[in-house]
Amino acid sequence: MAATERAGHLRRAVQGAGSERDELLLGAKTVVAAMAAWVMARYLLPPTVSTFAPFTALVALQATVYRSVRDCLQYALAMAAGAALASTLAAVAGVHAWTFGLLTLIALCLGRIRRFGQQGPQVAIVGFFAFSSGQGQIDYIGHLVASAGIGALCGLAAHLTLAPARHTGHRQQAVTDLYTTMAQRLNDLADTLEANDPDRSHLRQWRRDWHRLSAECERIRHTIEAEIENGRMNPRRTTSGSDEALPNAASTNSKASAASPPATRRPPPPTKQRSHSHHSCSRQDQLEGGP
Repeated sequence: MAATERAGHLRRAVQGAGSERDELLLGAKTVVAAMAAWVMARYLLPPTVSTFAPFTALVALQATVYRSVRDCLQYALAMAAGAALASTLAAVAGVHAWTFGLLTLIALCLGRIRRFGQQGPQVAIVGFFAFSSGQGQIDYIGHLVASAGIGALCGLAAHLTLAPARHTGHRQQAVTDLYTTMAQRLNDLADTLEANDPDRSHLRQWRRDWHRLSAECERIRHTIEAEIENGRMNPRRTTSGSDEALPNAASTNSKASAASPPATRRPPPPTKQRSHSHHSCSRQDQLEGGP
């Protein structure tokens, strides 16, 4: 089953543009960038710091160019904080077990600063290497910074050479398909309520249908937000009007999500025909009262 899914994923990536192809290209760029960074660091820098180059290349290659630049800057800040902390403690108090513990404590506290983002743990990691392997020496820290710089340049160069594709039209089509599906569901619901009084199985089916539509609204919202981010700093050109199209699609999707009837309440057991009909009518009123 897993092999079949992977084969289907690869087939879709080869056949046309989409998230599958984006993931495949990102993986290929990551391999090339990490390999190039490791080779350059191996020949230009001491072997004790060469591993930081491919690691930084991995940090630099995210799903979007904007996220890559943001994470690189956050990683640079975290690395500077960890290296400065290690060199300061080593110079002032020396390299001892208790100073290493103090380094760990301070680095963990610094790593919680929101400005570091997801790179907060790198404050402690870089501090450990600079303190243990480099003994807090400035030469080692300089080589460490150079290795990270090589990795960042390789990662960003690979990202900018083959920038992520733009999918504005796909996101707009997804919102259009969502509205079409919602219209079909509402028509089916109206026809059923006009024909007869729905039983408990019909109510459960409606509940499942609207749960699926709600989940689809949430999925489309995430994809639109990701595409808006993908447009930032992306050198690839897209169709004219895309700057307005994506926010409009996000607004339309929000309206569709708000219009979806609440499907979280369980229908009461049909003990009496009167209460059962009252629940169905209330359900219809909720659906028709949406925007």
